[in-house]
Amino acid sequence: MFKSVLISTVTNFCKYNTSLKCKYNVNRFTRFLHQTVVFESPRNISKDKSFPSAISRKYEVLNETNLPVIEHTADEIHMDEKYPILSDEFDGINLERGKNGVFEIEDLVELLQRENSKNIFVASVPKEINYVEYICVVSGRSKRHIKALAEFVRKVYKKKCYKSDHIPRIEGKDSDEWMALDLGNIALHIFSDKAREVYDLETLWAVGPEYDEKMKQKSDVVDIFENYSSYLKDLKPLE
Repeated sequence: MFKSVLISTVTNFCKYNTSLKCKYNVNRFTRFLHQTVVFESPRNISKDKSFPSAISRKYEVLNETNLPVIEHTADEIHMDEKYPILSDEFDGINLERGKNGVFEIEDLVELLQRENSKNIFVASVPKEINYVEYICVVSGRSKRHIKALAEFVRKVYKKKCYKSDHIPRIEGKDSDEWMALDLGNIALHIFSDKAREVYDLETLWAVGPEYDEKMKQKSDVVDIFENYSSYLKDLKPLE
């Protein structure tokens, strides 16, 4: 399943050997790679608590400890005034379409941080590859979180986009380890920790395939990426 749908971005990239500078930051460890934009993981930033994750608000487990006991209607009215309910899952999200694409990369990263994704990696893509402007790789915290992230990013995309913009499909929707969306100017990959370590897109895009030991060891990964360009040419809007 993964091989048939994870047709990510290396066909043309392997033809180019560009020496570009970048920096990648994980847990405050810094090293220089090739053409990578730095975005710290949520663990290293001071998050704005005024806008909780839309995913976390989707479900709430009620039990004896958090279930309020209302003895009088007046008490209930007082509680509503004291603790206002945030019913809009898009609170605090920029819903205006970007100039370079439906999502500007900064807006997407802010959204992913807000929804508690882990270890956000962003690499700019050389223009001569003629693919996207950025590759974005993140980790979900569980199988359910991976799916929820992909669905919510798509949902926000539909709020931001023009009628002329194509609506991205979620690739790998039946997978427990990986999902991806082609957002036009950004290719977003959401992995489990295990799958992310195996496919290691960060190394592939940061230092190039000639320095990626896993690219040398796994011929099937090359096949996956070689099919990606053909797939993108046939990609049509679903809505």
